[in-house]
Amino acid sequence: MRLGFPRRSGARFPLRVHIVVLLCSLIVAVVGVIGVVSTTILRQNLITQAENGVFLASDNAIGRVSGEITSTGDLESLSGPFGLFAPPDGYYLIADGDTVLFSVYVAPDYSARNLTAAETAAILRPIPSDETTSVSVPALGEFLSLRTTFSLASDPDHELTFITGGGLDDTNATLRAFVLGECIIGLIAAAIAAWIGYRLVRRELTPLERVVEVADRVASTPMSSGQVADGERVPLRDEDRESEAGRVAGALNRLLEHVEVSLNARHASEESMRRFVAEASHELRNPLAAIRGYADFTITMPGLQRDVVGALARIGAESERMTTLVEQLLLLAKLDTDPALRQDEVDLSKVVLEAISDARAAQPDHRWQLSLPPEPTVIIGDEDAIRRILLNLVGNAGHHTPPGTSVTVSVVSDARGTVLRVEDDGPGIPEAALPTLFERFTQARPQGGGNTRDATTVGLGLAIVSALASASEFVVTVDSEPGRTRFSVLMPRRPHGVGERSDAPEVDVADR
Repeated sequence: MRLGFPRRSGARFPLRVHIVVLLCSLIVAVVGVIGVVSTTILRQNLITQAENGVFLASDNAIGRVSGEITSTGDLESLSGPFGLFAPPDGYYLIADGDTVLFSVYVAPDYSARNLTAAETAAILRPIPSDETTSVSVPALGEFLSLRTTFSLASDPDHELTFITGGGLDDTNATLRAFVLGECIIGLIAAAIAAWIGYRLVRRELTPLERVVEVADRVASTPMSSGQVADGERVPLRDEDRESEAGRVAGALNRLLEHVEVSLNARHASEESMRRFVAEASHELRNPLAAIRGYADFTITMPGLQRDVVGALARIGAESERMTTLVEQLLLLAKLDTDPALRQDEVDLSKVVLEAISDARAAQPDHRWQLSLPPEPTVIIGDEDAIRRILLNLVGNAGHHTPPGTSVTVSVVSDARGTVLRVEDDGPGIPEAALPTLFERFTQARPQGGGNTRDATTVGLGLAIVSALASASEFVVTVDSEPGRTRFSVLMPRRPHGVGERSDAPEVDVADR
């Protein structure tokens, strides 16, 4: 079982922001830990000081009370002007069981008064003896209270309770001020660290940002021409082998050099192959025409034996097939040079009608159906190229499907433009062949194996469709499954003249 953190979705932040945030978080965490430890130590020291004061005040007060009772026999003199007074923000309480014999509270402004019944009840609640305990007294606040028992020398068996209280308001105020100061210092430290860290990180990551910019520009450059964008290199000053960013910059430059050399070699090889195919196809046209002409002429001579006539007919048929192949290769070679196509108004409905009429005559064993809008559909494009695209798709449907297959050609218009569809209910195209279906010399056997026709093709028909569609700025797609195959050609809407190019020779595709 593999364990890991779940991937988080949403906005992504730059690396420098992540580093600065981590740095600030670390500083805040350290300041927080220091603050907690220092606050705990300070509180313990303040509480210890308060406890010492309470113990000292209790000892002094008990001694005076014992002497006063011994000399006078009562506690009345303790309430006079020179009586027993607690420290500021503190109290004394003497009780005999539940009976309060004496009580006094001295406010922070040194004014004294007796404790009220509610305050006395809160102070007299059971607490451990000879230990300081935090007690909350209504309307007075929090106190550190010490309960002590003592007895007089005249009656050692009779114990009295003496409670001393010292206020904790000053201690708590000191702690709050200390915590507030720590928070302010922590925020200031985090802000300074963020500012300094951001500037330092940004300076250190600037070479890496230039690496990213170069990589983005190279990634957005079409490399089908075989060349990387000229001059797209990371500056030499960023190639520092002592830093990670510098090593990445150097590695990217070396990678771009290797890629450019490889692409240039591949492009040169492809260009050489295209020129060879174009020249060979052009040179083969005349010999093939001569072979076909002599075969047609010879077959008409009288007195030829039947096997000779059959051989001549076969020579004529194969020369015609080879001529078609050569014409297709020549057309593809010319389309590879990015030629201009005519941009005229084309009656697509008329082109579809003529193509279906030819298909019905050539392949009557198929059911050819039409689905056209009531009004003629007029588009902008090259009529010969559009006709060739449609004829190849229709011929492909008729050739690769068994007799009795229904083939439907339809034209629909939507917000994107006009869509030409050729759909059949044949066996379908194997899924493995779909990714390379429009590449040259691709032959996909239909689902279920076997050819639907005795004659085979060389796999250039759909490659020509793709090349002509690309030159016309059309989009060709295919969707196939057993029992249904659909080719769609999207012809975007555009006004007359848009996309027309007159700076390159036009390609004649009418007879190819």
